[in-house]
Amino acid sequence: MKKCFFVFSILFLSACGVSKADERYKEGETIAYEVVTGEQLPPHVKALYDKQHKQFKVYTVQQDDMTYAIIHLGERKTGGYGVEVTEVRYKKGKAIVYYKEQKPAPDAIVTQALTYPKVAIKIKTAIPIEIKKK
Repeated sequence: MKKCFFVFSILFLSACGVSKADERYKEGETIAYEVVTGEQLPPHVKALYDKQHKQFKVYTVQQDDMTYAIIHLGERKTGGYGVEVTEVRYKKGKAIVYYKEQKPAPDAIVTQALTYPKVAIKIKTAIPIEIKKK
């Protein structure tokens, strides 16, 4: 009985340990990513990317060992806005995607039309993703 409990405990603890995906990265390490266009996305991810959201919205979609992160800033009243992913870092078992909003200069001449700034990136990882504004 004690032997059975010991074996079960070892199996349980090993299952709760760090996964192989986590072992690939060191704390604070930069994770490589690629900015992709809508045409480069798988069809089910492209459907999310093509939506025009009036409010801020983020998606992460995992497919095999690839994760796609999509950031929609929401509706803007003029042109000149954009969104840029600045870096992706490994922290506490997650890939943290940092982005910043690009705004037009106060004296910039911009188009007078509704715009929907967005960006999509592809990361070769299966670990959880968190998206944060920088």
